[in-house]
Amino acid sequence: MPNVLHLKSPDWELTVWVKDAGDRLGVLKKTLLARGGALAASSLHFSPPVAAFVYIEPAPDGMAQFPVARLDLPQPLFFENKQYEFEFVFQKTLDASCEPVVVHRLAAIEDAFHFSPKPKSLRGSINFGNDVGWFRLGLRYALADGLPGAACTQMISLEVLPTKMDMDTDLRAIHGVIDAAYPLWRFSFAQRTELELQRSNQAGERFALLWLAHFKQLRDKLESGVQQVLRAPHTRLLSDQRMLRLDKLRGRLTPRLEQHVQAHMSAGELHHRYRVDSRRLSVDTPENRFVKMVLKQCSYALVQIIKLATQYQKSPENSGRLSNSFFDALTSWKTPLDQLANHPVLREVGAFAGQEGESLVLHQRAGYANVYRIWQALKQYLGIFGDQASVSMKSVAQLYEVWCFLEIKSMLEELGFEEQSSIKAGLNDLGFEKLMVNGTSSAFNLFRGTDGLRIRLSHEPSFNANGKPEIGKIRSWTTAQRPDIFLEATFSNGETLRWIFDAKYRVVDADGVDAAPDDAINQMHRYRDALIQIDKAGEGWRDKSRPVLGAFVLYPGWFDEAKVINPYDEAIRDVGIGAFPMLPERPNTWLREFLRAQFKPPLGKLTFEQRYPPVAPDRYFVEDSVRIPTTGVFASRYHDLAMVAHLAPVAGRDKSYLQKFKDGKALWYHIPVSTTLDRSIAHNVMQETRYCAIAAPVAGERLKIIEYIYDVVAVSIVKRCDMTVEQAGKLSGDTSAYWLLRLGAARVLPLPIEVNNVRKFVVFHATATELFASKKWDDLQQRYAALV
Repeated sequence: MPNVLHLKSPDWELTVWVKDAGDRLGVLKKTLLARGGALAASSLHFSPPVAAFVYIEPAPDGMAQFPVARLDLPQPLFFENKQYEFEFVFQKTLDASCEPVVVHRLAAIEDAFHFSPKPKSLRGSINFGNDVGWFRLGLRYALADGLPGAACTQMISLEVLPTKMDMDTDLRAIHGVIDAAYPLWRFSFAQRTELELQRSNQAGERFALLWLAHFKQLRDKLESGVQQVLRAPHTRLLSDQRMLRLDKLRGRLTPRLEQHVQAHMSAGELHHRYRVDSRRLSVDTPENRFVKMVLKQCSYALVQIIKLATQYQKSPENSGRLSNSFFDALTSWKTPLDQLANHPVLREVGAFAGQEGESLVLHQRAGYANVYRIWQALKQYLGIFGDQASVSMKSVAQLYEVWCFLEIKSMLEELGFEEQSSIKAGLNDLGFEKLMVNGTSSAFNLFRGTDGLRIRLSHEPSFNANGKPEIGKIRSWTTAQRPDIFLEATFSNGETLRWIFDAKYRVVDADGVDAAPDDAINQMHRYRDALIQIDKAGEGWRDKSRPVLGAFVLYPGWFDEAKVINPYDEAIRDVGIGAFPMLPERPNTWLREFLRAQFKPPLGKLTFEQRYPPVAPDRYFVEDSVRIPTTGVFASRYHDLAMVAHLAPVAGRDKSYLQKFKDGKALWYHIPVSTTLDRSIAHNVMQETRYCAIAAPVAGERLKIIEYIYDVVAVSIVKRCDMTVEQAGKLSGDTSAYWLLRLGAARVLPLPIEVNNVRKFVVFHATATELFASKKWDDLQQRYAALV
């Protein structure tokens, strides 16, 4: 396992190992090259600065001394989803009573390291997972020649980079989209890494997590400013009026008071009290009250955060997540604030009751101005000092998932849908993070008024395996299923169709092409097979069906979509399972075109009927991907689908062939495949045909009527030249493909139906039920009309 980093300081030596360090760097270079970017510089940061150390590996210029707080690296070294081995070897003799430890807010990071006395080393493994940003690792140790109990704490910060995205452009775009819909959701209380906050002018709600992040950056400046105030506090001259007895009078008296005293003494009246006016300096000023209020408020805020963190730690899902070092750090931040607030200068200072006007002391005087600016920053932390603070973010995988969810919503809005209502993430009881609990708590309801189509876009709905099956509900019979994105489209006739999208922040290389992981594709098959809808049938029976038409992976693959075809295009069309690449700052054309094909938008400057063609569920059920039944079973949408067509006149056709249709004794009917395609009659619709109603001419009249409806025994495609006289009425050498329907028994309609447009060949599909109930041609409702 090669070294990727090797540093030596006077006290310790740090070595970092990783297996195949170059593979992640190569992936990052490829990602940045596709985006037209360059590999950014990387660095290490030390706090406090290391007095001197030797930079051994990788050493661009050989051995060199770097007595600085920042060390620039020749190339990035740390990446997501990579296992790194850290080892600190101590150069000096350690205090035996104080074992060296690693300091981090996560207990899991601290527990990953163990100390070995021979050699004196502290070693551990860290996998950053999908957490990117700055990783701050603290090393706490005590030297034998140091002060007893005095420990040294060295903080080392390193940058963890993503490999499938660009940190500066892609993640910034994702943050912008998420912040617009779910403010503050992306911030997390305890992750491995932190990201710098971006400057914002939006007024944000008070959020303990962000306040803590900014206080962490500003607390040293706050303490320094208060100490400067205490060294030279602002005072004011106050008038003091007291009533004193004769024996208490001291110093020089005013002439008038002296006359009164002499008169009383001459009269022997020694019981009088005399008013004495004096002036004295006082530190009980509005400015000092303000400083004391700031200390008290910050201390109180830390107390509340400690309480919240303790509750956070007690919850089952976060048990033991925070380290003792984190709580010790919060306490160590609070202690100096309490000490300053109890300073003798501030003891005689009263409570702050606000200011009547602007104070030049707070704005300009040394110390006071620092405290005032810091307090304003803590109150408006999102807008003022955003670039100087950092806070933990949810993992890139979580951010990518929610971004995909919001991006699909945006694509639907481009298709004419408008948001009617939404249920967004709410602040949890602890006040540290915003959570999207499940699909009922995070969903958008969209509506398009032109066709009455309603869409519900849900994030992580849970379909449980427990409980009694309920009518109209979707459930899983085995294990609970929780897809990332669940799209439900409800049509004006009440039917509902559903699709699943699952965001996976993973990419695999398939012969140089970005591909979705195999296990993610397999998961789509599982979702479609596991989810079952319960519908009511007759006599109390429950019908079960699989409600998901398609399930698709969304992954951060890079393609020039205008020049190549989606590698999953065939699978999406044929089986309804596949994947779409999704990246910020990209057109994501393939997914847009898919949604456009499902929900046709307004077409431009056409008539109302042309611009808004009828949207009906029929057209979704002719796709091959939804017509794949279990072997031995035939899948159909209508149980009595009937093809209605004319008997077209053909010269030289056998008269007995025509007469059989008039007498209800026909055995065969044929129609060119090209004719059905011209009328948008899909292959699956022809295969679903169960009945056939043929309009035959009436002798001596320019009229055609439908008197019989035939059972369809079989449907096949044959060449016209292969048909017999019995099948087609005459022989032909035409090699074109024809649909050949083998007809069974004929049933007489209660009322013959006169056919309109006898001069024009007509073919469409209706239902046998409608044919038996109809009294005229116009009563027939065309099925699969949405395909036209």
